[in-house]
Amino acid sequence: MIIEAENLKDAYNKAAAELGCSVTQLNVRVLQHPSGGFLGFFKKNAVIEAVLEGEKFSENPEFSAPQNKAGKAEKKQGDKSESQSPRATHSKHRKEKQKGVVTDEILSDIKEKLSALFRSSEFNIEVSDVSKIDENTVYIKLQGEDSALLIGKEGHRYKALSYMIYNWISIRYDLAVVFEIAEFLQNQERFIDSYVNALVERSGNERIVTKAFDGAFIKIVADKLKQAYPDRFVGIKSTRSGKIVIVDEKS
Repeated sequence: MIIEAENLKDAYNKAAAELGCSVTQLNVRVLQHPSGGFLGFFKKNAVIEAVLEGEKFSENPEFSAPQNKAGKAEKKQGDKSESQSPRATHSKHRKEKQKGVVTDEILSDIKEKLSALFRSSEFNIEVSDVSKIDENTVYIKLQGEDSALLIGKEGHRYKALSYMIYNWISIRYDLAVVFEIAEFLQNQERFIDSYVNALVERSGNERIVTKAFDGAFIKIVADKLKQAYPDRFVGIKSTRSGKIVIVDEKS
């Protein structure tokens, strides 16, 4: 019997209740230790397999760590060789005027601190790349079996984590950052490319109002529309649903 609970104590008690015995009469093996995550994210429950004392465990317990469809897509993309590096493509999206200068010492310090943080979280995530895009911008990439958990449904955890990392890098090192998990940001930009191209094709000289975006994505949309309409005003406006980009009608 597979039991999941917030901690091992609750899992043991739940198993005893399900099997109608006391905890001392259980034979238990732990499939997943609980983890509180880090920075309030990525919590893992305890998962155990429990049988009555004297009984044998199943040979192949049916348990796998949670993974969403987005994560599977990221994994498939990761298996393919990258035709081009996303670093140069993305540098302008999260780059602002900064005073700091990227050095080998800073890159090493960032990688060491992030690696220690993710090791303490007990998640299978590797800081696979911390490198220089230009003198003011750092590229950070995370990769691993738990990439889907870090990205979250519709990218909500990615957005929260990217804000925290961006603020940390900005405050501590006075640098800009491009943050990637697996190929999530690269895949999102492909979607945004298609979306913006469709807008441009059907709008002509008319006023354009995009759907709501948030996080780094609104800046990506705005930059692409500025490239498409260099002679028109392109602005970002906040709404209840998120931020939108407006391109004024051509006079």
